[in-house]
Amino acid sequence: MKVATFDAVLKSLNRLDPWLRSLGIEPKSDRWHQAVQMVQRAKEQREIVERGGARVHISNYMDGLFEAMEIHEIVEAFDSDSSPALKAKLMRALCGPISPFNEQPKNSEARNTMFELSLAADWKNAGSVVELGEPDIKLRAAVALFQTECKRPFSENSVRKNIGDAASQLAKELNKPDSENDYGIIAISLSRVFTKGNLGCYAPAGMGKQVIGEALAEMLDEHTEQWGLKRFREMHPRIVAVMFQLTAPWDVGGERLIHLSTSNFLETGNDARGWNTLRNHVESLEHAVA
Repeated sequence: MKVATFDAVLKSLNRLDPWLRSLGIEPKSDRWHQAVQMVQRAKEQREIVERGGARVHISNYMDGLFEAMEIHEIVEAFDSDSSPALKAKLMRALCGPISPFNEQPKNSEARNTMFELSLAADWKNAGSVVELGEPDIKLRAAVALFQTECKRPFSENSVRKNIGDAASQLAKELNKPDSENDYGIIAISLSRVFTKGNLGCYAPAGMGKQVIGEALAEMLDEHTEQWGLKRFREMHPRIVAVMFQLTAPWDVGGERLIHLSTSNFLETGNDARGWNTLRNHVESLEHAVA
């Protein structure tokens, strides 16, 4: 769970345009900049309300603030990175509609790439060494490298196919001569499946993390057979985990917006050594951000 003030987010986002230009990307009126404008408008409205003024409806309020918090984390993580892989992913992630209701499979590449960047930023901001490229993320633990393929299914009916596609892509990478000691992780975002375009998580203060954690556990339990969650041993022997992530903004009584995220790493059962290495690394990351 991440909590950030409007000022902290805006301070980070004020570096967005210089950062993009340093990578050779000319800033435009894209989804990211619309999100920045949303934070500015939300801050201004908060100040008006605190002075006794009336609250005015802001279109795409939660969507924009949620995007802004993810952008904030990405800027914090990769501000000093100038790799071609980062530039390529950013150029894809900047596009797309600000409202998830307008997202369709044909224009979902931006938010799919956003998942890759956001996950990599989470790991990097927690202290991991990560590298963007192909596969999507390379996560370096103390004694191993985990090649990670990310997928963001558009509906519950495509989750299993996405897992299979990721497994096939990882198998090709892990079979390369210079990857013989690497392991694989499949990272699946269930956020689109869960929210179906309605991004909000409404819960009393103190219960957001519990609600979203229970929602993820329930989804996995209900779809065990449909998504083939008991058939991971059919994958490449060095794919050690399938990670499912669920993220959503949490509206606390209309007063605060908090970025909620929960993950569940499922062991494939293919390589005990690789799994234990990953588990220990993930636990160290969780302690770092606790």
